[in-house]
Amino acid sequence: MNEIARALGFNLLGSLAARLPARVGAAVQVLLILIGSLLPLWPLGRGWIQLQDLLAYSSLWLAFSVAGTLIRLRTLATQNETTRFFTLHYTIMIGVLSLVCGVWSVILLAVAGPSGGWIALLPMAVAMALANAWSLADGWFLRGGREVARLWQVVLPGYLRFLPVLLGTIAGAVLVLGDHPLEYRFVAAASLVIVLTMVDLALALASFRLTA
Repeated sequence: MNEIARALGFNLLGSLAARLPARVGAAVQVLLILIGSLLPLWPLGRGWIQLQDLLAYSSLWLAFSVAGTLIRLRTLATQNETTRFFTLHYTIMIGVLSLVCGVWSVILLAVAGPSGGWIALLPMAVAMALANAWSLADGWFLRGGREVARLWQVVLPGYLRFLPVLLGTIAGAVLVLGDHPLEYRFVAAASLVIVLTMVDLALALASFRLTA
């Protein structure tokens, strides 16, 4: 476990988190979630980005989620045949379906064309990556989440995170390929951002309670 954490750079974040009280660490996690998941509403509202940009962004969000779930499954304290089965099942099923969503988001981005303000998403993407890394370094490794978590508490969030991206990708394909009005696309994009943020915050709250 220590080798995996060190190789992925979690020890560095963990050393920083260790100097902070648990409540401050939780506040950092929430702040990073709000920046990475909710703040895209700002460039969306100003018209800098559109639905196709956020679909690509949500695919990145899902990629971080899949990676985080696989790391948790691999480093869960209890390793047995059931754990290995779900690790393989999650890798094949959600990994492949996430790849399909990613491919579709690229196709829709190519069809509709990227918006001129997509660069505004870059610092938010960095915050999103840090939110996932901080969750692992602080709650999972440092605060002992890997020691007390049950298998379903790792696998279920991984599946829950996939559903809104899948539904958003399907809705996006209908709206973009069907050449629906921009107002419809705006509502779909804003709804996707809000749902992803709610999922992140709900799972973060569950993680805080797990390690309290």
